[in-house]
Amino acid sequence: MSFVSTLVQFSIPVLSLAEAVCAAIMLGLVAGLLMFFRPLLQGIRRALILAVRARLGPNQRA
Repeated sequence: MSFVSTLVQFSIPVLSLAEAVCAAIMLGLVAGLLMFFRPLLQGIRRALILAVRARLGPNQRA
């Protein structure tokens, strides 16, 4: 078997133009939603960090 025939045999099927456009639109929508809710997501992340982080005892603070 030649290298080219092996490569063609295991290649990923080519996406149609409609599927590529749909994927690009979905990616744009997800990115837009993440940018819109970015302050909320940052606040949730900060709250989780404060809740999960181990607190220092009185002896360790001094």
